[in-house]
Amino acid sequence: MDQLIRLTIRGISLSQIQSGIYVLLLEEESGKIKLPIIIESFQAQSIAFALGKKDLSRSFTHDLFLSFAKTFHIRLKAVVIYKLVNGIFFSSILLEEGSDIEEEKKIEKKEHKIDSKTSDAVALAVRFQAPIYTTREIFDKAGIYFENGVPIDKKNENETYDTGIEKNNLLFFKEKSKQDLENMTEKDLNALLNHAVVNECYELAARIKKELDRRE
Repeated sequence: MDQLIRLTIRGISLSQIQSGIYVLLLEEESGKIKLPIIIESFQAQSIAFALGKKDLSRSFTHDLFLSFAKTFHIRLKAVVIYKLVNGIFFSSILLEEGSDIEEEKKIEKKEHKIDSKTSDAVALAVRFQAPIYTTREIFDKAGIYFENGVPIDKKNENETYDTGIEKNNLLFFKEKSKQDLENMTEKDLNALLNHAVVNECYELAARIKKELDRRE
């Protein structure tokens, strides 16, 4: 998986784009590039629970999957976020089937790949202590560069974003019209959506999400 970028979970925050929606913030190992992903409340709680494990009396469907997998000698090897379409991230789960006895006998273990919602995949990765990866293409399309905790544009640090973000103070032009958004490419919309979420410009983010949903 040398061609993939390994991610860690930076945090989960409540979004005001829509009630019950959260932002999962993943980052590459150096911490300079972050990937924000919008997830639902249940998955956000499940991920937070697995990270903290404060309430041992509570469990989620992901915990049942973990118990099931252990019983039948299934190991989650990795999660790969491999595609981004209209603001939606697609992931695959890489599974390995086989017991430790088979490993000792040098019997080759069976591997399987299944598609999953990214939020579910991350919730499982935390429980299995499995690595999370994404592609360079997705990072180029939706990753946000940070410097001293502030999002920046690495390509044009002293210029203005074509998508309407002023570089000097990172202000969003909230008055961007519906037609402006309609004329933007999917790549630019995804980039602008991520910057809007990170900078808590939720009104603009909601309008961008609506435009991406319209294109489905």
